[in-house]
Amino acid sequence: MNLVRLCQRNRDGSYGTQNNRRRGLGAMADDLADLGYKLPSAASLKPKHIDALVEKWLDADTTDASIRNRLTWLRWWAEKVNKASVVNRDNAAYGVAERGGVTRNRAQALDPTKLNAIECPQIKASLLLQAAFGLRREEAMKFQPRKAIHADHIALQPSWTKGGRARTVPITTLEQRQVLEHVAKLAGGGSLIPASLSYVEHLKRFEYQTLKAEFRNTHGFRHAYAQDRYLTLTGQACPLNGGKTWADMSQKEREADRAARRQISAELGHGRLKITDTYLGSAF
Repeated sequence: MNLVRLCQRNRDGSYGTQNNRRRGLGAMADDLADLGYKLPSAASLKPKHIDALVEKWLDADTTDASIRNRLTWLRWWAEKVNKASVVNRDNAAYGVAERGGVTRNRAQALDPTKLNAIECPQIKASLLLQAAFGLRREEAMKFQPRKAIHADHIALQPSWTKGGRARTVPITTLEQRQVLEHVAKLAGGGSLIPASLSYVEHLKRFEYQTLKAEFRNTHGFRHAYAQDRYLTLTGQACPLNGGKTWADMSQKEREADRAARRQISAELGHGRLKITDTYLGSAF
């Protein structure tokens, strides 16, 4: 209601702009509540809230265009409560590309020094899973080894995934098997959420410890996984990582590109092939 009153007092832009902004800010308030942040008023907005929202949107593979719009609304909110500095003016600071297509490579390697700075062993294990299998943050937190680990793949349960879509991800490397062995020993018969904590409580701990260790966001591991898989499946780097564009590919390379994108899309849990452009760059 505090945000609604803020919108009523500040009628910037057309009716359509005002309506979209009001609805968007309401959705953000709901997102923050779901993430465990109970802001007493609109003036309580802090940088950690911005980081939490952007990470949630990235984890849901929200398009850069949509995130740009939402950041615009967040900047409006921050300005109206005289806290403009809590939202960075540069979208790139949040790993969001500007208009004109996907040009920013979000792939991020797992830095061992930063990983060792994480205090909670379950959070460390979740980060290892994200990097090894391209999992979303929630999937890595809710991962239950006894249900997930099979001889040559991991099986993600519907209750762990976005949209409730079960999927499998192949186990193809020794490093992946070592991560799974570590996770299985740590989690036992449960998940990587400590038994004493709820998902929301552990999520807040996850956000605090990763930001403290200077992980700007952990979604970059998913991008790195996709690019590594593309290299393995096609034998060459993806367009976003310096590989050939569609115009420069031979017919055989184009067929390999499409096959790899279909495989990677399935492993990441997407129904649309186009979403791979965000991870790999457009082939066209």
